Amino acid sequence: DRFKADQRAELFGKRSRVPASALGRSSDRSDVDAHAHREALEQQNDQRVSELEAKVSQLKDITRGIHKETKDSLSLLDQMGANFDKAGALMKSTVSQLQQMTQQKGARSGLMVGGFIACFLVIYFLSTLRGRAAGGAT
Repeated sequence: DRFKADQRAELFGKRSRVPASALGRSSDRSDVDAHAHREALEQQNDQRVSELEAKVSQLKDITRGIHKETKDSLSLLDQMGANFDKAGALMKSTVSQLQQMTQQKGARSGLMVGGFIACFLVIYFLSTLRGRAAGGAT
């Protein structure tokens, strides 16, 4: 009968050419050993799958953090670019106003430009002194 015979063993042959009964083992014992071995392999596979899932979860968290940092950095760069554009436009208008004032005839405009430059230098000098004093105190 085809259902009573071990079709796989008849088709591919057994691993051992010596029958199990000749080795002093019964086929029941080898089935129990094979089942225990399969069970141990399943446990190892389950453990490795859980370790792999933990690593994948860690990588997912890391990529989310990288995405957030990148998004924040890009928005900061956009804001800085807009602020630099505003500062550039302000400097252009200031330079053009200074050029207009210096091109006008008269001593009063020259005094105003000189006073502006002197005030700027005094404020710059005082801020550098304050910065050095604050840096040396810490």
